[in-house]
Amino acid sequence: MTQPCILVCTVGGSHQPIVTGILQHRPQFVHFLCSDDAGKAKGSYTQVVGEGKILKSSRDLDKPDLPNIVTLAGLQDEQYRVHKIKNFDDLNACYLETVRVIAEARRQAPEARIVVDYTGGTKSMTAGLAAAALDDGRCDISLVAGQRSDLVAVQNQTEFVRPIHVWDAQALRRMQAARELLCRYDYAAAEHVLLDAAARFAGEHTLQTLQRGIALCRAFDAWDKFRHADARQLLRPYQGQFVPWWRVLGSLASESQGHGFEWVEDLLLNAERRALQERFDDAVGRIYRAVELIAQVWLQVARGIQTGDIKMELVPETKRTDVERCRERDGSIKIGLLLAWDLVAAFPDDPLGKLFAEQRGRVLDFLSVRNASLFAHGFRPVSRADYRKHVPLIMDFLRGCIEAAVAARDLKRAVVLTQLPTDFLDDQQS
Repeated sequence: MTQPCILVCTVGGSHQPIVTGILQHRPQFVHFLCSDDAGKAKGSYTQVVGEGKILKSSRDLDKPDLPNIVTLAGLQDEQYRVHKIKNFDDLNACYLETVRVIAEARRQAPEARIVVDYTGGTKSMTAGLAAAALDDGRCDISLVAGQRSDLVAVQNQTEFVRPIHVWDAQALRRMQAARELLCRYDYAAAEHVLLDAAARFAGEHTLQTLQRGIALCRAFDAWDKFRHADARQLLRPYQGQFVPWWRVLGSLASESQGHGFEWVEDLLLNAERRALQERFDDAVGRIYRAVELIAQVWLQVARGIQTGDIKMELVPETKRTDVERCRERDGSIKIGLLLAWDLVAAFPDDPLGKLFAEQRGRVLDFLSVRNASLFAHGFRPVSRADYRKHVPLIMDFLRGCIEAAVAARDLKRAVVLTQLPTDFLDDQQS
């Protein structure tokens, strides 16, 4: 069964191409976009409505004194609607009216194929129709063409409907939309846009770019969600183009040795991405975990202490009473973030302990903001002001701790982890 069709067309100039389009498309309904009256000059809607004889053959289109378009095309009153555009030389007005009409057509018959024809009308009307159809992304676009004896008009009886393929244009528009999403590190949404472009619009010479973009969006989306092993697998074909990230990803996925604090660095960069998206509670939650994690890692590598299973003989005398209070019924001892840092500071001349002692007040201020969040123990969302006041200082503290740890233990730093990339859609390297 043939899919029903709704035609949206601009009207102006010769009526023959418009009638040709209607006769060939055979739409169940036609929306005519016409110019309104301007002073004493009548608008193009007069070409559509009025009395006349029904046209029986397209060969009659060159006859003089033809009736109007509705009569020529044999449309009944319930088969068309005329939309008058008052500001028909205003591109914005023409575009907005066309967007409204396309939306109306889709509500009118959701199952129908919408065809837009921009053959007639003022330049602003045709440009507005074409732009609205491109933005909609689901319309078929057509133009009535034919033989020309000059640069003014197509000869009568030579007109034919020509589908206009805008695959590459649509693909490029979606790539631009994907770039805007990538600037906000929204890899999942960018992937969805590129998938749509690849499925519906990609020509052969753009498909390779889209496929590469989709693969990289998936890789960095997996990384953004801490699925480092999946990210490593997805990024493998492109590792030569992303060497710094590839090396660090090996440590995050436990495939190579690094300095041991890559997870902390990854959390901090992830928090920056959440803050850029104005998801400040998410950002603070990640930084809280980074504060906790760096103490856990340092106690393990420097003192052999696991915060989830404390061995009392490894604890300095000054902190044993505090640690003992955390003993559970089964005899095991687990300590939280603040006590872990106090334990770090209890070891004389500990480089991270010294930094914590200097910044303890600021760490406590940060913890109070986090604990007041709905994500923790309270009901107060973290504001932009909260983030700007407390987070940069904590970020500096944590990065200072990593540098101090690397220097103190002479740990291996394969590469400095930088923020995830956002500008990889135009790179054609393989």
